[in-house]
Amino acid sequence: MRVSLPCHASRPRTVRRVSLAVGALLGLATTRPLAAQSVSPPIAEYQERARSSFQLINSSIFPLNVVLEVRGFSVTEQGEVRDAPLDTTKVRVKLSAMSFRIPPRSTYTVFYEATADSLPAWFTIMSAMTGARTDNGLNVRIILPHVVYLNQKAPLRKEQVAIRQLERDSASGKVRVQLENLGPNLGRVQQVTATAGKVTSGPSAGFPLFPHMIRWTDVDWPGPGTPERVTVRFAKFAMDTVLSATSSP
Repeated sequence: MRVSLPCHASRPRTVRRVSLAVGALLGLATTRPLAAQSVSPPIAEYQERARSSFQLINSSIFPLNVVLEVRGFSVTEQGEVRDAPLDTTKVRVKLSAMSFRIPPRSTYTVFYEATADSLPAWFTIMSAMTGARTDNGLNVRIILPHVVYLNQKAPLRKEQVAIRQLERDSASGKVRVQLENLGPNLGRVQQVTATAGKVTSGPSAGFPLFPHMIRWTDVDWPGPGTPERVTVRFAKFAMDTVLSATSSP
């Protein structure tokens, strides 16, 4: 979720606000939440097509005006979310409403249907809310994303994933792991851990592993030595690989 103050901002700043909002839900970025407004569920996954709904919750004492927009997005190797227009020639999304008003302390349900010519596919339904105010009376604009994945029928398989590199950053105390999705299927990494002897790192946050994509992820390394083994867990399988760590500045 992203909160932005009203200003005459250029389009790139708007794109960055949208990207941060999506990234927060993907576990790729950090934003400060505002408890008075929320979206439920923030992320939804379906097989092949979607016919579902999500709720926008206004717990504040102010009525909110809401405008919806369907957007696409991509993710870089470093986990940075890039906002993009939705390719409407390949992905079709129908919403029950494009704009509406939510009374104070009320909930509004948005229904939608989504199909795609090729799978997997993904998009976000952005809810831009206006009308909320801070304690000192300043108006704010709130953007809440509902992220949707249309998954292929066949799950991601173990032989479609490769653990490529392991780097240790001695300055930050983190270990970077490089994964590669060799196949056309979308999968979700539940956690990544690094091990050396009896020392094991804490688990990384989960994230989607997109088709034919290389992805780096960071884990905190508590040991003074160098990690030797990497474990990557998915929903239906786990991978355990011995790697020689290299140092990175």
